[in-house]
Amino acid sequence: MPNAHDSNGRTVAAYENYARRYAANVSQQPSESGASALRRLTDMLPSTAHVLEIGSGPGWDADFLEGLGVRVHRTDVTAAFREFQTERGRRVDALDVLKDKIVGTYDGILMLCVLQHFERTELDGVLHKLVNALRDEGALLLSYPVGEDESWENTSSGDYRVVRWSSATMDDRLQRAGLTVVWDRCDDGDEGPWRAVLARKTS
Repeated sequence: MPNAHDSNGRTVAAYENYARRYAANVSQQPSESGASALRRLTDMLPSTAHVLEIGSGPGWDADFLEGLGVRVHRTDVTAAFREFQTERGRRVDALDVLKDKIVGTYDGILMLCVLQHFERTELDGVLHKLVNALRDEGALLLSYPVGEDESWENTSSGDYRVVRWSSATMDDRLQRAGLTVVWDRCDDGDEGPWRAVLARKTS
């Protein structure tokens, strides 16, 4: 298994090279299934909800949530994504969820297309950090590719670490961290199935 620190550093470096092309290539509006998941998250939140987004990227999902009346604290480890959002008038803070402490607590946490870049040994620590940052009955929406393998995706911009999880294993890890799955959905992607999971902090 690769060194976790080096592995994530390689992935972040690849995003630094690819961030602006990523922003240009990804639709500014979520897919139908993505929008449904974001609305489900919103429905679980109080009217004055404050959501932490980890891995905000170009910020399109945060824009959608804000359109639903949700306050979003945008964060990303990739400087190029932060610069892109700053240029379009959005505030986004630096946060490396593997290393940094999450300051404060939130009604909800959004972390889409991020977990696959972490090594298996890092998952439990990340989940416990997220649970500690959620208020009582808080909600977490995350997504990841389904499977049991791990690989490197080699591209012209760099190498991306991809670690897949079975649904049963992920649900077990979520439960052990103090989260109860309340909804999930699997969709076929270009490189296999992806699963979105909405979980609530166990009181």
